Amino acid sequence: MPVMPLPARLFRPALWLLLLGFAAGCAASAGSNAGYLLEQDYQRMNNAQLTAYEQELSDEVARVSGSGAGNTSVGIGLGSWGHHGGFGLGVGQTLDGGGGAAIMELYERRDAVRGEMRRRGLLPAAAN
Repeated sequence: MPVMPLPARLFRPALWLLLLGFAAGCAASAGSNAGYLLEQDYQRMNNAQLTAYEQELSDEVARVSGSGAGNTSVGIGLGSWGHHGGFGLGVGQTLDGGGGAAIMELYERRDAVRGEMRRRGLLPAAAN
């Protein structure tokens, strides 16, 4: 059965929805920087790099823990049946309070980096 072309009057709205869905998908995939940050070897960084790295970790912890959003997914569907055509766009978002295991790894890494900064004299000793 041949696929029926989308009627001309629906082409422009369908194109806009497709572009909107694509933009939403790109925005959702921009997501977390946690993987990149956790791959870094902070023990080989100089003092300036270590200080900047600690700030990046703190910013990422604040962003992930304050977002309140988990995963976002976008779905687009086009179809036809007989003489009828249609399209759809769906966006779903799970609210799980952030990155779960990733946020814990970020906290642990930030604590380790701060320990290294104390060892190097870049931060005052922790109060007991």
